[in-house]
Amino acid sequence: MEFEAVKTAILRTLAFHEAWDYAPTLPELVLTVDFGGSAEQGREQVIQAVHDLIERRVISLKNGRLAYLDSINRIISQIQDREIYQPRKRRRARRVVRWLVRLDGVRFVALANTTALGEARDDADLDFFIIVKAGSIWTTRFFSSGVLKLMGLRPRPGHEKDSVCLSYFISDGQLDISSHALPGDDPYFRYWFLSLLPLYDDGVSKEFWEANYRLRTCHSFAKKWEVPPDFAVRSPRIRIPTLAALEKAFRVFQLKCFPRVIKDKMNKDTTVMVTDSVLKFHVIDNREEYRRKYQEICRQRGIENKIF
Repeated sequence: MEFEAVKTAILRTLAFHEAWDYAPTLPELVLTVDFGGSAEQGREQVIQAVHDLIERRVISLKNGRLAYLDSINRIISQIQDREIYQPRKRRRARRVVRWLVRLDGVRFVALANTTALGEARDDADLDFFIIVKAGSIWTTRFFSSGVLKLMGLRPRPGHEKDSVCLSYFISDGQLDISSHALPGDDPYFRYWFLSLLPLYDDGVSKEFWEANYRLRTCHSFAKKWEVPPDFAVRSPRIRIPTLAALEKAFRVFQLKCFPRVIKDKMNKDTTVMVTDSVLKFHVIDNREEYRRKYQEICRQRGIENKIF
């Protein structure tokens, strides 16, 4: 791959990170760099291109993070303002996951979005992505959401701070989520997938990673997530068994209890998906907005932004 094309890939990647107000470290940049599905290239070439862009004062390295020269101070300041909230949020996340893994249907739990990146706002909720055993998705959601609701931990208007958002479940019988992306390129969904921060994994993440090769086609150096040792939640010796005989009843009950906004949006597009394999409740879905912002940044900076 030509050196100029490598630099374009780096600039394109930083354009998206700017779109969601993040400045990656060098290792994070390498893992997420968007080559657009082109031929293989060496990591040394990427690092060399980063240094060249820094020397040319196109991008900047500050506090171990990379961003465009004219936006680095703003993004770094925002990250620093929010870093102080992360220990509290991660403690809450671990407590929640300790409950979730008591349910035998749960196979994988990861933080997503800004908390996974370590830059959630003080008043932000905790977004989780969960993989469950096939045939247990309704039972698992019933017990996980139900108990958290009784504990007052589910999001409510005016009470979003550190609340628990269980808005995305999938079954291990349908691990390929690439069809959940927006039509055309969905850059937010690609980067969301790469940035998941797992707290619990019984080994299904390897299958999940391999099943979603389409989401990482552009990211040649992407690596499967690892559960941080100091953040991991172990499986308890005793788990609440999945009651297959009650799965249908839990499905009927929850469908009746869904709020009108869920029922109105259900299965009309990829924002709210309700099946026996996927429960995705992203009523407020900003992916299109992030895509427009990303494309506008690319245009303003004169970066090739190929839509696949």
